[in-house]
Amino acid sequence: MEAFKKDKKYTPIELMERAYLLSLDSISEHEDKPDPLVGAILATKEGEILAEASRGELRIGEHCEFTLIERKLKSENLSDKVLYVTLEPCIDKVRTRPKRGCATHIIKSRIHKVYIGMRDPDIEIENQGANQLIDANVIVEDFHPDISKKVRESLTEFIKYKEAEKLRIQKEKPKEEKIPYLKETVPGTKIQQFSILAVQEFINNSNANFSYPSEAFNQWAVSFGLASQLENVIAPTNIGLILFGEKVDEVLPHTLFKVEIEYPDGTTEIEDIGGPVSMQFKKVFSLVNNKALRLTIDRTTAQRSASTDFPLDILREAIANAIIHRDYSITSSTNYLFISKDKIVIKSPGLPMPPLTLEDIRSLDLPSVSRNPKVMYVYNRMGLAEQRGIGLRSMKSLSNKGFPLPVIDLKGKVLEISFARNADALPNILVKNIEGLSEQDKLGVQFIQSREEITVNDYAEEFKIEKKTAQRRLSDLVDKGVIAKEGERRWTKYRIKK
Repeated sequence: MEAFKKDKKYTPIELMERAYLLSLDSISEHEDKPDPLVGAILATKEGEILAEASRGELRIGEHCEFTLIERKLKSENLSDKVLYVTLEPCIDKVRTRPKRGCATHIIKSRIHKVYIGMRDPDIEIENQGANQLIDANVIVEDFHPDISKKVRESLTEFIKYKEAEKLRIQKEKPKEEKIPYLKETVPGTKIQQFSILAVQEFINNSNANFSYPSEAFNQWAVSFGLASQLENVIAPTNIGLILFGEKVDEVLPHTLFKVEIEYPDGTTEIEDIGGPVSMQFKKVFSLVNNKALRLTIDRTTAQRSASTDFPLDILREAIANAIIHRDYSITSSTNYLFISKDKIVIKSPGLPMPPLTLEDIRSLDLPSVSRNPKVMYVYNRMGLAEQRGIGLRSMKSLSNKGFPLPVIDLKGKVLEISFARNADALPNILVKNIEGLSEQDKLGVQFIQSREEITVNDYAEEFKIEKKTAQRRLSDLVDKGVIAKEGERRWTKYRIKK
């Protein structure tokens, strides 16, 4: 790779791309298993590169963050510098003493900000390096999704190895002092309460070398954190019961997925879908596909149209996201899906995961970060979830299919995603009980939403109208509270009002 130029200022995107290219020069330390490819760059806030490194560059097995901080720039003041690294920094518990995790080295060096290419594919470690940095007031951001995708593709074999590793029985690790909700043992339960059908489907799809029920499965479940050994009883943890519990909703009722269908004749049908969460998606999607989307129905003759009017692939991703990424420690709310002839609403408990914000989610351009790595792992092994990070991004294709983009909001600690099933319905989702919008204005609202922000010229050009007419229509939408005006004179832009 071409050497970096001193005094040249690179953009964050350029530095992310360069860190990815550096990662490809990593030197492997093992012959019997794949090692990660990792590249890192330390730069000033203005984008001037101070030093860069690849994993194993100076010493086989040496992490590139350590190479930069403790070897190449040991005598430098890094307190206002920015680190770009393709893989989430490791933590102390995965290092053999006296070695320390890269997150610890970063915090001690007082680095100001860290950009991360992808999170650790070890689902026991994922997010912990980033969270340790955030807790220490280090600003953490993820790489641009396009570069994150390259990083992930370059680590395909390493990711596969880490995923397969989780099917091996490992020695039980000492319990942490403060046990997170998902790792807590569920009082009064036994591993025999796991669903044979759900576990067997997971085993079959994973090509695991154990069966259920069996002692080998019990050992794996304990080592994987799905259960705990309590004297002579193996009891499920919350995450174990959530994923595989036969009647988990009787013990943890917040795991229900509530579905409400409002038919055109005003009648409503409600169904609570329970059972193991590993099997929940198929039940919800089957109900949606076979009944909820076929809403042109004559209830008197029981005749129903076989056509659907909303992209099933988008709805599939939205339902899967709600199950995989919800915050299961919020026990006061359930996942909820509402479908009518005008809209589809999905509610999923959980605030955005740091460092993500609501605006990041609204952009539909998210990195591959999972709140629940073990749920994601099980869904991925069962073929129910695609590559991480594509769920929300796939929703951008709605505009190309003639549908408005989703409206995303937070109601308390519940994330709400609303889809309009046509352009006419969009304004009513954005602003409740709005009246008096012409067909042209409804199309205008959809256009503004698809572009995030527009100018008067953009609007005039899109609809082939005079600039004065465009200005009048936009002003009317501002008065109705549908859109907001930002800036003055030639810098004026319009966006959907949040």
